[in-house]
Amino acid sequence: MPRRPKTAQRRPPKQERSQETVSVLIAATERVLTKEGYAAATTNRIAEVAGVSIGTLYHYFPTKEALIERLVHKMWAEELELVESRAALVLEAPVAVAVRELVHAFVEMVQRKETLVRRWYMEVPHLGQLEFGLELTDRATRLVRAGFEARRSELRAPVAANLAFAADFVVKMTMAAVRTAARDYPKELASGELESAVAEMITRYLVG
Repeated sequence: MPRRPKTAQRRPPKQERSQETVSVLIAATERVLTKEGYAAATTNRIAEVAGVSIGTLYHYFPTKEALIERLVHKMWAEELELVESRAALVLEAPVAVAVRELVHAFVEMVQRKETLVRRWYMEVPHLGQLEFGLELTDRATRLVRAGFEARRSELRAPVAANLAFAADFVVKMTMAAVRTAARDYPKELASGELESAVAEMITRYLVG
């Protein structure tokens, strides 16, 4: 069985300069993967775009897979930040309004990185540590569940009876649908049809 490429970062940055170097490398990885694809995203090419030596790259990352996995984790973290930035809306707005706004926010974010998301789904879906992804999803789910708790009276009885499942289901379904759209439904993603369909689907599940 082929050995899985090393994806663990070699040296976590501690000093500000080291953190800046890692940020430059991740930004270069995003540019190369987005514009040229996984096959072209060699460590030499990434170092060239980053403007650093190959030795500097290997000082922090053992393989290109490690760089791409770090990029995927950054993308996931930005999704969580998006949900957390809408905390007041999720906790205070009527359920239907909160759903529409959250779906819209996810769509906007995916559209900004549409090619990157599509590359990841089509070329390197195995990269990205499941445990890390689940940790971020769990944080988003707790926030959404708090919003459901505050608006329990608006929810259908079966949903209100199992808020833990409902919140987890809504978060994961929304993320999966919008991410997949970058690969399978680019036309509908651009036109807004996908956004409307996802928001309506989630709203009907929650409130009927």
